[in-house]
Amino acid sequence: MHEASLAQGLLHTATKAVAEYNAKHTAKPVQRIAGLHCELGLISCVELKTLTACFEMLAEGTIAEGARLTVEVAPLACHCRQCGHAFSLKKRLFVCPQCGNENIHFNGGHGLTLMALHVASEDTEHE
Repeated sequence: MHEASLAQGLLHTATKAVAEYNAKHTAKPVQRIAGLHCELGLISCVELKTLTACFEMLAEGTIAEGARLTVEVAPLACHCRQCGHAFSLKKRLFVCPQCGNENIHFNGGHGLTLMALHVASEDTEHE
């Protein structure tokens, strides 16, 4: 179950960013992490419910407890080796939409990227 290690990495990245921010902004430090917005590669093979559950469990007792984890699947940039058409896949249907050939090339699509961190100080929320 790699969802647990991904959730742990997200939590570590978020809490480290907040600690670094707080070290530089002592007058109005961040009190909690309200949410994380992430992009997930189309072929990452991550179960979103499991990732969310792992994140919620690992965040308990930290400044990210109760934070909302939002994950969007990122389109996969592809190139057809048969007809040369460049396109993006949004579903795991690995055929060229122009010629129907399955001989397509792509790079990436495996990762999980933290795109935005939503935080709150004592009285306000920030991105």
